[in-house]
Amino acid sequence: MLALPEPLRTALTQAGEEYLVGLCNKGTVNRAKKDLTSLTPTAQTDGDAVRVALGDVECIIRAPLGDSGCSCPAQGMCRHRAAAILWLKTQTAAESGQPEPPPPEMDLSPLLEVPVEQIRKAIGAKNFHALVFRLGRDGLPPISESSFVQVALPDATVKLLTPLEHASCSCRSRELCRHKAAALLCYQLKKERHTLEELAGPKDAPESRWDPEQVSAAALAVRELAAGILTTGLSRLSPGAADSAQRLSALCHTANLPRLESGLRSLSTLLERAWKRSAAFRTEDLLFRLAELNHLAQRLEAPDADLPALAGSFRDEYLPCPSLTLSLLGERQFHADSGYAGTVYYFWELDQRRWYTYTVARPTFYEGRGRRRPASRNPAPWGLLDCLMDQLYNLTLTLKNGKATSDRRLSSSEESRGTIGASRKPWEVFPQELCWTDFSAMFQHLEPHLLDGPETERVVFLRPAACKAEAFDKTNQLFRMLLSDQDGRTVPLEVRYRAEEKALVQTLEILSKNIERHPGGVFLALARLSGENLSLYPIEYYSDWGCRA
Repeated sequence: MLALPEPLRTALTQAGEEYLVGLCNKGTVNRAKKDLTSLTPTAQTDGDAVRVALGDVECIIRAPLGDSGCSCPAQGMCRHRAAAILWLKTQTAAESGQPEPPPPEMDLSPLLEVPVEQIRKAIGAKNFHALVFRLGRDGLPPISESSFVQVALPDATVKLLTPLEHASCSCRSRELCRHKAAALLCYQLKKERHTLEELAGPKDAPESRWDPEQVSAAALAVRELAAGILTTGLSRLSPGAADSAQRLSALCHTANLPRLESGLRSLSTLLERAWKRSAAFRTEDLLFRLAELNHLAQRLEAPDADLPALAGSFRDEYLPCPSLTLSLLGERQFHADSGYAGTVYYFWELDQRRWYTYTVARPTFYEGRGRRRPASRNPAPWGLLDCLMDQLYNLTLTLKNGKATSDRRLSSSEESRGTIGASRKPWEVFPQELCWTDFSAMFQHLEPHLLDGPETERVVFLRPAACKAEAFDKTNQLFRMLLSDQDGRTVPLEVRYRAEEKALVQTLEILSKNIERHPGGVFLALARLSGENLSLYPIEYYSDWGCRA
């Protein structure tokens, strides 16, 4: 008869199969059961532990069970330890002469005793405040409770066990990572150990980031600027109006109002175009921007204003994402009216079958008037030393520990690591059924995202049956090419002329002549609404898609 130490006997009695699943996973437990059918374990007591020999492997089982060891190199709860624990449980039941009783309900109360300050420290003060705000807005994530607590966070799955040091996370961290800490907080909230109001507190509330007097002063100044421009009119517009909008944008930055700041920088660009009589200026664009800014300022001044939603954010939150297998399929230059310029790179993710983007941007609102920073090839991020973005074409890239926003914009985080893989052509990685030849089906695919959907949902590959470039519209300064499918349905590809778009328009004019003579290529384009109609902005053109001549 094997004399088990009392703490270990108690731990074995309390630990059911569910608890073992919490320590590792169901697959490991099932493998341990299978191994036991072909093994004859032996055991001997060693102090407060028991040594169990399983073939050529020896396990040391002790309480708590998660502290058990094994001579194999596996980290964590391996199949050998799981098999030894299961065997010891059956031996204990056999010695008593009674069938193995169901394990008693696991005591999870220690999880409720973890101090909130320890949780806050693990998450970080800033991320803790953001988490509390999101939980108040979106509610608690799915939480299941058995011998352990499983919490399905948006970016990780956490299993909370007692003792806490045996909790596991899909990020594979052994420490109290931010995911485990967030799961603990969610469980404590579910059990009403805390309230969101208590955790936020008056100083931690999101609204505390704004000074009411600053917000009111900035909103009033914006409304007065908009009213002044409309009253004065473009014909009597002062050359200093653009500078006034720029100075006011700095005031909005200080007041923590990024949406107003961005809108004012865009307004400054429009006013500068109007003063210079630029061909790219459109009166309707100016009126829309003025109305948008005035409406936003009025909403900010309301007593019940939802400041977090109305003010916007300077930077979107980047969250961990699973391992990605990416292929770079296109890029476009951008020159935003809000004062930024740069390059957007479009990556296709092979496993999820959806788009991700990576943006290299620089501010232009501090550059001297008339100065243009020359375009240059950008270095690749993610630890790809001595590699340029241009060199990633026709290659697969595996990205681990990556981070992305909710609309799948990738971060250049130093924690992310990329590995270059095999050479593959674009038509080998992109699904042929998503390369649209039927424009009606393409529109149905895009329609839910056209109004306010993220850019990654509006990127399309299409193969037109015919292409015809219209004469350049000098009045509206617009280059337009009509793309037709096999049933004669058309969609326009449009580029509005600006100094920054000159090279693109010239390239498209040359390309359009070749396409009319030799159709069959594939466009990568960004879909958008032009009034009430669908239009496309060109990103890339593949003349030899699928090895076509």
